[in-house]
Amino acid sequence: MQNYSTILDQTTWGIYLNSEGHFASPPNPPSWLTQLQQQDWQQRGVVLWDADLRIVTHLYAGYAIELLKHLQDNSAWKTKGLVVGSPAFQLSSNSANTPSAKVGGDLVLKNQIGLGPDQAKTLVEFLSAQESLLKRISVYDKEDAKQALNKVYRLIADYGRKVRERKGDRELIETREPKVIPTSILRGRYFTVYQAAQVCHATSKQIRAWIRIGKLEAFDLPGLGIIIEAGTLNEFLNRRNSESNLLLR
Repeated sequence: MQNYSTILDQTTWGIYLNSEGHFASPPNPPSWLTQLQQQDWQQRGVVLWDADLRIVTHLYAGYAIELLKHLQDNSAWKTKGLVVGSPAFQLSSNSANTPSAKVGGDLVLKNQIGLGPDQAKTLVEFLSAQESLLKRISVYDKEDAKQALNKVYRLIADYGRKVRERKGDRELIETREPKVIPTSILRGRYFTVYQAAQVCHATSKQIRAWIRIGKLEAFDLPGLGIIIEAGTLNEFLNRRNSESNLLLR
């Protein structure tokens, strides 16, 4: 597949559809993009940007299809415009000190961009023209998500088996990397590094850096990968939010 683009004046705002993600050659990015914004710029899906606000917003294909249907069924945007943003799951602060298998939170829009009626019309026309391709991309995204989830289940099952086989092997425990805590996997919910990066709105590299310096605890599944318990990630996000609020005072 190729990239199908609607490139408007990069000094103002624009939209394009990237169908290949990091393996494609998206349009040349604006010079003001940060490193994290460059990652969004290359993500598979719909990308919008606003040069005045210096914001880049990424929409997964499935969400873009839902947005198009909503805009087709509701005409308020024709006079009022609309706000678009990247959907993200924000963990609730209420459960910060009470880890649970059930994680509370809400879907929020990150990197919000306000579009006027004319810009909203351009967005609707663009999504309508690319609807068939968006549906194809959405199938790929769902398959990728399914494979990632299956991998987590396999990692947990394999790790549980290895723990039982090596029970009592103290030397293995003592020589393990100190910043990552290996232990038996309890029942609950877990995030891969990639999923944690999506929740934190960060890169996988940044997640691994936080784990390496001890800011974020994780389970190291020997030879297989790293997973992060949902309650631990919840507490980490709340600490980050608290630190950000202190800096803003």
